[in-house]
Amino acid sequence: MREKAVASAREPDEDEIRASLEDEIGSSADRRGRWYAEYLGLEYRHAVDAALSRAGGAAPRVLKTDLWNECVAGDRDIANHLAESVGCRLFAVELSLALCVRGRDRAPGAAVVRADIRALPFRTGSFDAVLDLSTLDHLSEEGAARAVGEYERVLRPAGALLLVYWQRGALLRLRLLLKRWLGRPERSGQRYFRPGDVRDWVEKGAAAAWEVPVGSLLLPPHRLTRAVLGRIPAGACTAILRATVSVERWRFARRLLAPITGMRAVLAVRNPS
Repeated sequence: MREKAVASAREPDEDEIRASLEDEIGSSADRRGRWYAEYLGLEYRHAVDAALSRAGGAAPRVLKTDLWNECVAGDRDIANHLAESVGCRLFAVELSLALCVRGRDRAPGAAVVRADIRALPFRTGSFDAVLDLSTLDHLSEEGAARAVGEYERVLRPAGALLLVYWQRGALLRLRLLLKRWLGRPERSGQRYFRPGDVRDWVEKGAAAAWEVPVGSLLLPPHRLTRAVLGRIPAGACTAILRATVSVERWRFARRLLAPITGMRAVLAVRNPS
């Protein structure tokens, strides 16, 4: 997964963002890239649906942070999934001008606002749900805590908050070790939070919060991809991946995955008062 455009203290490098986006779109065309995109799409949509089930309302007002997944499109597109399955009134905040422009084209039903997630330009209590799918973990701990405070401010009482973030689970640590051994750089700007820290930030303004593994970020190495996945029909790969994800969601499997998973999620409900 390539570097992502995120809210930061400085204006984003738009040329770098465009190049990174085109690189990721190109990589999603090969078998390994499709596997990864579909994996993320399945996990993100499952987490989003769980959050919205707590938001209530026939047409909830939803705020989604960043438009990277929508610009990559395909299985990663969450905005159009929401429009088709929930029929919500969707707002999206994005710091990059390039992604705002492209995101408006890819998600025409969303109201796109260029803004920093640490200073949201919305009134208190504006939304039934706030969805952050790995935007928070591109900020410092101080910046992330501030962003969480903004999320909770713009939520209505009893509104739902979803935070998906990366942690340094065992599998991820192994991947990073292999990358260093092979001389490959780590993703720029990516941060990995301790699970307890994220939940602590959320619980300051939440009536209830749950923390669960989202996925192990199962991504076969390049050599295995070429040797195995490249010889399996696309439909069979999809079936294998969906079966794997369904097993990961078993309660027993989640307990086993907790120490090694790459992604985690905090699902919270804002205090009613």
